[in-house]
Amino acid sequence: MITKHLLLCICILLMTSCSTIKNPDVSVYGALFEMMHQGNLATRIDLNSLENEKHIYGLGALTDLKGEILIIDSKPYISKENVDGSIEISNSFNHEAALFVESKVEKWDSTQLPKNIRSVSDLESFLESIAEEYSLDIEQPFPFMIEGLIPSVDWHIINWPEGDTEHSHEKHVNSGLSGTLKDTPIQILGFYSKHHQAIFTHHTTYLHMHLLTNDSNIAGHIDDIMFNGNQVLYLPK
Repeated sequence: MITKHLLLCICILLMTSCSTIKNPDVSVYGALFEMMHQGNLATRIDLNSLENEKHIYGLGALTDLKGEILIIDSKPYISKENVDGSIEISNSFNHEAALFVESKVEKWDSTQLPKNIRSVSDLESFLESIAEEYSLDIEQPFPFMIEGLIPSVDWHIINWPEGDTEHSHEKHVNSGLSGTLKDTPIQILGFYSKHHQAIFTHHTTYLHMHLLTNDSNIAGHIDDIMFNGNQVLYLPK
C-alpha cells in the first residue's frame, strides 16, 4: 500500500513539474548588432515561407531596412514609406526580412493591465512578476499582445537611406516616417526576452513591440508608450 501511495505521489509531482512552465517556441532571424556594427541589412528569411502556416505572430524589419513587419494571427501588415511620404501597408507575404522574430500561438489568456502600469519599464516588470502565474519562463523569450485605447504612443516606420553605413538607434528612428498617437485604439504585438539584447531588443530594454491601429492605417515600431489601466494584456495559453 505504501509503495502504491509513493508511486502515485511521484507521478503527480512529475506531471505537475512537466506541465507548469512551457513557453511557445520563438524563432529569431538576424540580429540588431549585425545591423548596427556590421551594416548587414541582407535577407535572413523570405516571409513567403510562412504563408501557409497558421497562428503565426511576428515582427521585424524588411531587407535593407525599407519598412516594418507585423504579422498577427498569420495576417501580415507590411508598412513602408511611399515617395510622397504616405504610408503603404501590404497584406502580402511576398517580402523579405533582415530582422524577424516569430512564434506560433493558438490560444491566449487575457488579463487587465493594472492602473499602476504606466511605462515600458512598468510593463517589463509586470510581465516578469506574473509570468509564472501564466506558466511562462522569464529565462526564455515569449510573445505577448496588448489591446485597448492607448493614451500616447510614439512610433516609426524605418526607411534607411541606401549607402548609409553608419547606424545608430536614433538614426533608425528618424530615418523614415514617425509620429505620436493620442487616445487611439490599437493592437500591440511584443516579444519579451532577458537574453536577446542587441539581437531583437535594444540594449536598454527586454521588450520589442510593434503596433497596428484598429483602422489598419498605421503599422510600425513602438519607440515609447504610455498606459493607463484601460488595456488588456494577452499571454500565450
